[in-house]
Amino acid sequence: METILIPTDFSPSAANAVDYAIELAKFFDSRIVLVHAYPVPNISYEVPFPVETISTFQKISEEKLSALKKEILEKHGRDFDIECISDMGSPFEVIEAAAKKTNADLIVMGIIGEAGAFKEHIIGSTAVAVARKLEVPTFIIPETIKYQRIQKISFACDLEKTEETDLVYVAKYFSKVFDAELEIVNVEDPEGKITHEKAISYLFVEEKLEHVNHKTTHIEGANVAEQLENYFTFHPTNVIMLNPKKHNIFYNLFNQSITNTLAFHSMLPILAIH
Repeated sequence: METILIPTDFSPSAANAVDYAIELAKFFDSRIVLVHAYPVPNISYEVPFPVETISTFQKISEEKLSALKKEILEKHGRDFDIECISDMGSPFEVIEAAAKKTNADLIVMGIIGEAGAFKEHIIGSTAVAVARKLEVPTFIIPETIKYQRIQKISFACDLEKTEETDLVYVAKYFSKVFDAELEIVNVEDPEGKITHEKAISYLFVEEKLEHVNHKTTHIEGANVAEQLENYFTFHPTNVIMLNPKKHNIFYNLFNQSITNTLAFHSMLPILAIH
């Protein structure tokens, strides 16, 4: 993890994500890139738009990033390699461009901390858009979560056609790099049947994780979100890892139609992988 990208809007939730990301940067000895997107001004033909306004937005953005960089260096007493990127545009577009420009290995973003606000704000938010659309592994950090040494990673997946993807290898990598136990949490439809294809997927996963500290847990339930919420309430973990791809059942967890049984009421860090 040579480069960790940290988008910020200077809110409390973003500040908390910065603190979490800094601890990850210490762990990996990573370079840090702070990113802020300032808005595109509304322009109409009726009202002349002063070009100076863009320069003002940019200046404020750059000053805030500079202040944040100084705060990080003073707070942690460490000479981090920190780059600041300020650009005009939508947050997602700016983050996407910055990730490509800096060849980011990891993105760390924050979201609102309380369960109600979580439901209201995370769905369709920039953090979820980044997790869904960018190929860069992305940590989503709830506002109330503080960094703890990552000793257990729970990979929530359906295992369907896992052997046709790199997901097991990515999960294995994060488990090894953190020296953490890897838990595969598979949610099965109680009405579903164990097909030949699923059996092949299970065997593939066990083979690839043979020399990794891991365990596989199978839970049943038609409502994936509800089952995960219940499971993680009684089985603590440090990080929930998932793959929000379209043909995966967990894609629905990042859909605006998600129900009130959102799995992540438990307010755990989420690591989205691809």
